[in-house]
Amino acid sequence: MKRSVRLSLAFLLALGAAANASAQAGEPRVLKAHFTEKDQQVRRYVEVPFDVPAGTTRIDIELKYDKAGGANVVDLGLYEPGPLTLGTKAFRGWTGGERSAIFVSRSDATPGYWPGPIQAGTWNVGLGLYKVGASGVDVEVMVRTSKSDDEPAGPPPLPGRAAEPVRKGEAWYAGALHTHTWNSDGALPAQKLAEAARAAGLDFLAITDHNNTAHQRERIDVPGLLTIIGEEVTTPGGHMNVWGLGGLRDFIDFRVLPGDPRIRDVVQSATARGALVGINHPYGDCVACSWTHAVPAGVSTLEIVGRAPAETERAAALWDSLLREGRRVTGIGVSDWHRGEPTLALASVRVLATELSTRAILEGIRAGRVIVMGDATTPAPDLTLRAGAASAGIGGTLSLNRGDAFAIEIAAQGALYAGGKAEVFWNGELLAAVPVVDGRVRLERFAGSEGYVRVSLVA
Repeated sequence: MKRSVRLSLAFLLALGAAANASAQAGEPRVLKAHFTEKDQQVRRYVEVPFDVPAGTTRIDIELKYDKAGGANVVDLGLYEPGPLTLGTKAFRGWTGGERSAIFVSRSDATPGYWPGPIQAGTWNVGLGLYKVGASGVDVEVMVRTSKSDDEPAGPPPLPGRAAEPVRKGEAWYAGALHTHTWNSDGALPAQKLAEAARAAGLDFLAITDHNNTAHQRERIDVPGLLTIIGEEVTTPGGHMNVWGLGGLRDFIDFRVLPGDPRIRDVVQSATARGALVGINHPYGDCVACSWTHAVPAGVSTLEIVGRAPAETERAAALWDSLLREGRRVTGIGVSDWHRGEPTLALASVRVLATELSTRAILEGIRAGRVIVMGDATTPAPDLTLRAGAASAGIGGTLSLNRGDAFAIEIAAQGALYAGGKAEVFWNGELLAAVPVVDGRVRLERFAGSEGYVRVSLVA
């Protein structure tokens, strides 16, 4: 292991020396490297340094490698001069395996990257070894620096979003919590995605591009729609969403390998900013998509319904295990929308919030006032626990003495629920599957221990 690390460092220093030698020439520089399966499994992230001369106003980067029919996938990102430690402020953007050619300048940048001052000094191309085949992969990174007297001195200010609250008053607001734009691997710019969300009947839209929040550069103007700034933090040990970020170049670092205890630091860095953190598709069917980290304190949500219905049962079982431990984790449903069908609202959530604002929606989710829905228009069901004059709704707590009687009441009005049944769970165990009659279900129980009730309505 020590020998491998020494060779890796020497390799990077050699690249840096080659770049430095030609930095003043103003011509493209090609940096070459070969990566193996061992590199992918042990190193995963590689920074390739290059020097930028004073006066530069634009950097162009092109990545070339043989994808070998999908056996090789190399992600692409960029760092300006500064420390490369976890949580670095030198981050300028990341587009993963979606793009092979990018640029940043003082006033503009490829989607997924931040424009701004081009400092002289050592920059780094970030490479993520997502997949490397048995024979390894040869990588070429072309870097070109240029200067233009016509380049504006700086980027335009971030465009304003709709004033919050978008709507006043307590209500069950419909929203999509996991979506992507062309700033990572989605098909649409932010404005088009927002238009599609409103057309689907959604009240709020969280944009969660992989490893960047650069969609903030784009103006969004869709009356009646709240947009929430988020990021899908795509680590090799699983993905998590962070909602409630905002501001120039704000992001949560993703370079945490499976088993690395620093995942706790990553979660803490998000919650310390007032953001909400949730685990995505815990049993995903893509490479490194399943959650294999610990579940740190500060995780507030878990995707239990998503694009792969086969994963729902396992995700619900994980949710139950966390709830039985006393963790107040909220189950959510998402479309994880990238392009095409299905609609953004399948699956989606209803959140009981005091108003339609980022603060109120995130507060409602954190408190568990969430219903997972299959669309944005079907009337949301209601779940109430009653004991005498006391009651508690979704996300609430009912305090009882051992042996006290209580009732589980479900109201589900609408054509979708007619002829369906309610599956009622206590501490993760199925108590009963009760037909919905005239839009209502009622079960009576006695309090024997602390616990929780969850309900699934099946058409």
